Amino acid sequence: MWTVEDGIERIRSRGLKITSQRIAILKLLEDRKDHPSAEKIFREMKEIYPTISFATIYSTAQILRDAGLLQILSIDDRRVFFDPDPTPHAHFLCSKCGALEDIPLEKGILNRIRRSVPHDLDAVQVYCYGICRACSGREITGARPRKATRAH
Repeated sequence: MWTVEDGIERIRSRGLKITSQRIAILKLLEDRKDHPSAEKIFREMKEIYPTISFATIYSTAQILRDAGLLQILSIDDRRVFFDPDPTPHAHFLCSKCGALEDIPLEKGILNRIRRSVPHDLDAVQVYCYGICRACSGREITGARPRKATRAH
């Protein structure tokens, strides 16, 4: 994982300003294990910076992504999530409760994907959709029928 100091150094190395809002966003994301949505970051930042805008959240997220500190996940049609773990891994989204989890990838899988595509890839995102174990347990007790899976 990275530290706020790492983030400041990477932002500086790109010739960008170190603003108090950028530092606050770095502090908010440092050591997080969850995948906060843009809206959640906005709400949490609003408490500290009442005048902050979504544009600031998104532009800072782009800077952090470009600096290799953050993944921007568009796994959901309605929300954008931020993952402060930039290491390669997949993501699972529960179609019932909305839980978003990391999934480890088999060693070498990304290289196999890159070799199989006849283009230069900048990034690879692996998204999996289904029903999490907690929701599956509820289904066994007779809650709701499962949704059909979709392939991407």
